[in-house]
Amino acid sequence: MAVVLVTGGSSGIGLAVVRRLAAAGDQVFAASRNPQRAPLPEGVTPIAFDLADPRAADTTVASVVMAAGRLDVLINNAGTGTLGPLEETDDDEAHRILEVNLFGPMRLVRAAVPVMRSQGGGRIVNVTSMNDVLPAPFASWYSASKAALASASVALDAEIHGFGIFVTVVAPGLFRTEMIEGLVSFGIAEGSAYRKTLEGLRAENTVYIAGAGNPQEVADAIDQCVRADDPPARVVVGADAQELVKLVHDTDPDSFAKLLRAEVATLAGP
Repeated sequence: MAVVLVTGGSSGIGLAVVRRLAAAGDQVFAASRNPQRAPLPEGVTPIAFDLADPRAADTTVASVVMAAGRLDVLINNAGTGTLGPLEETDDDEAHRILEVNLFGPMRLVRAAVPVMRSQGGGRIVNVTSMNDVLPAPFASWYSASKAALASASVALDAEIHGFGIFVTVVAPGLFRTEMIEGLVSFGIAEGSAYRKTLEGLRAENTVYIAGAGNPQEVADAIDQCVRADDPPARVVVGADAQELVKLVHDTDPDSFAKLLRAEVATLAGP
């Protein structure tokens, strides 16, 4: 039985992970801003936690260790993002995205590593997105935050592997979560120069999310990373993500830039 801390554990992928690990007999702590949002499995401990609060990481990890005596697995799943042109995204929103998607998870890592080192090992799973290698127009800050988290995770793994701590990046494609509702409900600023393109993006996303996968697929992949003797450095989950990540890897930068430009031009219509 492992002691596991999962962020964003009250909805979407995080809730699926909590249910999967609890069913396997792990002692799970589900951290989120609203831990009572959804019923949790019996034995799961809810923790009120705001990733954007710089003080919350240390107190949250300490509370888990106080209750369970150890921390074996940290799963940084919680994330956020908004759609809109970079030109029209103010600093407050950009900072919020980076706080939740990058700085908050790394503060938790910083709090968890000494605990895991003292135990002789542990597992850290950082959930990014296929957008960690596939920059999405009109999701610039989200893409940047996920790319930064993925890059930092690789460097982190090298730094702490000698202590018996493994770091895995899990990069999902599109799955049925509350977050994907924002793909069709985002606002468009009055008088925006991008209005026609953003309206096209809404229409395209309506079709796209109809094929979104079951979050249980991501939960199963994370569970395998937790159980593996030698967990992988990176796992891409979802057929859409696997196809698009391969496209990025197989396309030279100039050609890829042209693909993105063409996609944006198509959204705007004739």
